[in-house]
Amino acid sequence: MKSFFTLLLFALLLIAVQPASAQSGQATVNDTAQYPYWIQMMQDPNANFFATQRAFNLYWQDRPIDKGKGWKPFKRWENYMKDRVLPDGSKPSPDQVISAYQNYFQLNDQSSTTSGNWTPQGPFSLPSDKGYKGLGRINTVGFHPTDPNTIYVGAPAGGLWKTTVGGNSWTTTTDMLPTLGVSAVAVDPTDPNVVYIGTGDRDAGDAPGVGVMKSIDAGNTWTAANATMGNVIVGKLLISPADHLKIYAATLSGIFVSNDGAATWTKKIGGDFKDILFKPNSTTILYAVRSGAFYRSLDAGETWTQLANGLASGTRGVIGVTPANPEVIYFMLAQSDNGFSAMFRSMDGGESFTQRSNSPNILGWSCDGSDGGGQAWYDLAIAVDLLNADIVYTGGVDVWKSTNGGTSWFINAHWYGGCGVPAVHADQHFFAFNPINNRLYIGNDGGVYWTDNGGSSWNEISSGLNISQAYKIGQSATVDDLVANGYQDNGTSLQDGNTWYAIGGGDGMECAIDQSDPMYRYTTVYYGAINRVYGTSNQGTIAANGVNGIDEEGAWVTPFLIDENDPNIMFIGYKNVWRSYNIKAANPGTVKWKKISTLNTSNFDVLEQSPANTNILYAGCGGNLYITSEAYAETPNWITLTTNLVGSGSITDLEAHPFLENVVYMCRGNKVYKSEDKGSTWTDISGTLPDIHNSTIVYYKSSQEGLYVGTDAGVYYRENGMTDWIPFITGLPANAKVTELEIYYDPAGPAGDRIKAGTYGRGMWKSEMYSNTPTADFTADPLLIPYGCTVNFKDLSSGVPTQWSWSFPGGQ
Repeated sequence: MKSFFTLLLFALLLIAVQPASAQSGQATVNDTAQYPYWIQMMQDPNANFFATQRAFNLYWQDRPIDKGKGWKPFKRWENYMKDRVLPDGSKPSPDQVISAYQNYFQLNDQSSTTSGNWTPQGPFSLPSDKGYKGLGRINTVGFHPTDPNTIYVGAPAGGLWKTTVGGNSWTTTTDMLPTLGVSAVAVDPTDPNVVYIGTGDRDAGDAPGVGVMKSIDAGNTWTAANATMGNVIVGKLLISPADHLKIYAATLSGIFVSNDGAATWTKKIGGDFKDILFKPNSTTILYAVRSGAFYRSLDAGETWTQLANGLASGTRGVIGVTPANPEVIYFMLAQSDNGFSAMFRSMDGGESFTQRSNSPNILGWSCDGSDGGGQAWYDLAIAVDLLNADIVYTGGVDVWKSTNGGTSWFINAHWYGGCGVPAVHADQHFFAFNPINNRLYIGNDGGVYWTDNGGSSWNEISSGLNISQAYKIGQSATVDDLVANGYQDNGTSLQDGNTWYAIGGGDGMECAIDQSDPMYRYTTVYYGAINRVYGTSNQGTIAANGVNGIDEEGAWVTPFLIDENDPNIMFIGYKNVWRSYNIKAANPGTVKWKKISTLNTSNFDVLEQSPANTNILYAGCGGNLYITSEAYAETPNWITLTTNLVGSGSITDLEAHPFLENVVYMCRGNKVYKSEDKGSTWTDISGTLPDIHNSTIVYYKSSQEGLYVGTDAGVYYRENGMTDWIPFITGLPANAKVTELEIYYDPAGPAGDRIKAGTYGRGMWKSEMYSNTPTADFTADPLLIPYGCTVNFKDLSSGVPTQWSWSFPGGQ
């Protein structure tokens, strides 16, 4: 393993992304209340996190928060980034995780001690009611030059996937790459074994970019191809039709050109470029977009000129061309509210444009385009029919179509199948026609679809893509393969054996399964709206702002827990801690809640109850920590532990010892800590864990203080008898961002115990527990024992014995 990781030590050079300058007529760069500069800032690795938050909040302070306006994608990014930035708001470098991961293996030489037996659990297929319930986001689609059944797709946090059977099955070979974000793919038309991918998440920052990577064996293995390019997010790749060694990359740092098959790159123009393409039938004329500005090159990409004759200014644009008429260019532009600005068309290769339409709002949510705004900074796509230059397809939230050159529009597919048109998952990121069979392929937040009949029907081919972005999981205490999973964009799904069911919509967050009656399941969406599900039927909302007496909302991912002993009791962390004694009331509208804290005005991130003493309840908020030993009291007394904490950063997880009520473990920042006095003092037990973000920690009861910690680069394990953590990663993708760990305890014994991991981009995984030969050991203090003195024995046994005991005859 170590030799493999040594090969991954690429020369990854950080190049700052230059934010696009404001176009004429726009507000000044400091006017964040009027212009959404937070969009560029969140994708700029050098933009301060807190400044980006401020810009976002100023922009939205006097605007209604509606669907499809960009609020949700930002909140997803904010939730991800807030726990990973430095105290001053600086973002980690794009290669920070993989560098720390590689350094860990170099310095510790632990290749021989890697453990785990992880296998993917899915979801691999969509539930029967598809529509807005998908598997995960797709940013790009690439085609084999001669085989229509060989297709590549790229996920923003799940890597590159390939099918050779038209989408009936998919495989991936990118799990060990430095990043699992893929936003561009290009296949060499003269040698389809040569494949290039552009890394990073072009549209939302879910994964860092490390430039271009290359395969010469049809995607089976990969090498870095970013020399002189560095760690940039690549939004689009092109191969010259005249020279297969000439590659073009549109990146968030500018347009790069390689003349030697991606061995080296030269930047030709700076700025935020997301789209680039050739004029049909030309080898020297290219078009590109920098934010909302249209550019053309007449010399094969050496120089670029902005063309604006007839165009308006805007925030983001995309280009559509067709071999049916190479002189035709469509330029779709979004405006400052990220709704539809206008569709422009050129009939002379970009020399001049005319406006074809500026309504309806084809980038919003409504069936007739009567709403305002949109989220074009996040989802924007266009494609022109290969045989008819007047037929244009566009994508924002939904799919729209024009048959008269963009003059008028009608909705072609709807995010849940409303409006009298087929269901296609929301938020369109990529459109492209396969030139071999004229099928239109699209990638969106749910997966991959295609049509060959103008959109009268759409075929979903996502099954097999294990790319779900799990926020949290909820493991049944009584059934192994009964696990609820909450996903970005794709609701909450339930694994029941080999079948997955959709049991919640929206963005699925924290979830739980009743420990005594697993038919009761609980799902949440953003800000803490909790629904109760029986079997697979949603019984209704039991908790939310404005529901059952609750008068506040919580964090994007709101923590809640079912009481360790009584499944009728639940605690929720909104801005305060709330408690209910009757969460299984026959009518969800009669569930009663009581606010049991008045601690702060910020949202809680973590709740943890002690299994050893269920009166003990911990609540974490950012870098603040509180405890009560009166969780069931009418008015519990809370003690602030914040001043006792060590380290820095947000508290991301707490784990109370299952048997010792004074012991609790904490993930904070990139460290792991232990307290033996209920949080009054803390000891750093991080050892040589890689210096990366820790999201979750669990205690394995059938061990001697066995701890599993989930990080942005897999899982690590430690128990008594070990001098340090060991990597528990065998089978896991190298950059699997583990968001939550939970353990299933088999009633038949520890041999059947299993650990589950939810990942942000690669779905759910499962492994047997760490296993080694049980070792009996203890220490005695003192070793020379005067008559009548006390001897203290400490058990140092390790491994997973089912039971053991010590006997020390001769004592009194």
